[in-house]
Amino acid sequence: MTFGSLSLPYNAMGPHPQRASGLEIQEVDDGFMIHQPERDRVHYLNHTAVLVLELCNGENSPARISELVRAAYGSGRAARQGGRRRPEKLGDEGLIQ
Repeated sequence: MTFGSLSLPYNAMGPHPQRASGLEIQEVDDGFMIHQPERDRVHYLNHTAVLVLELCNGENSPARISELVRAAYGSGRAARQGGRRRPEKLGDEGLIQ
């Protein structure tokens, strides 16, 4: 699967990635804390990663998510890093499907 110009493993997400159900999202000083009660896991995400997570609503394609991240952050480092690393990591951690 491609996220903008970036490849993602097919097992990380479907054609329209969706946030896993039951996540509890809380803003903290330096980002966001995501609690997965059913897995008893806690994740700390930066603002870029949370934007990607929020855009994974089952309606946006990976290309559209990439577009929206670039629109929010420009083509700078945060957008490139968020686009490259976060979606795959979110999928690996079970935060998106």
